[in-house]
Amino acid sequence: MSDLPPLPSEKLLLDQLDELVRTSPTAALVMSPGRGQIANALADRIADGNVVSWFVDSHRAELANEIADDAVQVVCQPDLPDEVIDLAVLPVLKNGEAEMNRDLIHQAWKRLKVGGELWAAVNAAQDAWLLSQLQVLGSKVRCHDQPGGRVYGVRKTSDRFKQKTFDAEFTHRVDERVISVHSRPSVFSHRSVDRAAAVMIRNVAVPKGSVVLELGCGNGAVAMAAALRSETGHAYAVDCNTRAVQCVQRATEQNGINNLTAIVNHDGRLPDLPPCDLVLLNPPYYGDFQIAEHFLVAAGIYLRPGGEAYVVTKQTQRYLEYDWSPLNLIDRTSAQSYDLLKFKKD
Repeated sequence: MSDLPPLPSEKLLLDQLDELVRTSPTAALVMSPGRGQIANALADRIADGNVVSWFVDSHRAELANEIADDAVQVVCQPDLPDEVIDLAVLPVLKNGEAEMNRDLIHQAWKRLKVGGELWAAVNAAQDAWLLSQLQVLGSKVRCHDQPGGRVYGVRKTSDRFKQKTFDAEFTHRVDERVISVHSRPSVFSHRSVDRAAAVMIRNVAVPKGSVVLELGCGNGAVAMAAALRSETGHAYAVDCNTRAVQCVQRATEQNGINNLTAIVNHDGRLPDLPPCDLVLLNPPYYGDFQIAEHFLVAAGIYLRPGGEAYVVTKQTQRYLEYDWSPLNLIDRTSAQSYDLLKFKKD
């Protein structure tokens, strides 16, 4: 994995490295959607400086740690470190999440000292969107056209910019109760309860006293519904996105839900987890089915004998092609264009 090339937008910034370090920065922050190879390059050029490579996702942070130089500090947390910097570097993918990139631009600009610079790049030769986001900062934007994309540099000249928040809070009904749900950019699903999650909430019974595990909890709507219904039991909400876990923690506190634990995890190793009665899964469709496979393998590990796993999906045929032992598919129902698959552990 160490020989994986940088993502296209990060490569664009690497090609402009001399420009990035021409002001002799001493504190640099990299916000990479990949593995942050540019952090290593900056560490080589910033003698005795501080280079932080930030990630919101624990899996990406682990991959970055595998290749990071000793001089690079890999940080995985919901927000950028609250430290003054003089160089911020943001590679943007042309199909990336717009609100997340806007959030990072605003956060990075707030942390930049006056005279510091924000450098961003996008792998779109005719980009207008990223340019417009940088122009909002109120400083002159320098543009470097390159084959396959554009690189922008912005020098901070004042502290007058007002940082915007992109967080959201909305309500969702669970049985007779209305609960508040929190979400942030990069969290699945931001600003709403996903339709598949709503199918799970409406159609899966959670007996009182159940121990419930949700893998890939996103904004936590499913896990909170499970916790409320289990009453004397306990629910565990797991996600690799630190913001997702943060949102679940905020919402459980606001809603007074005391029987839910949110956990940051990406590798399925949960040594403190008790045997579970139910596992709830709404796997994403990207990743060539690897995430779905990872989730169901973990379900087979943490379910007690006789325990059940539910998967909501539109890719039923993919699940029928695998042997999920010790899990057996025992039921399949359809609801609102989704299939709800029920597995039972031997």
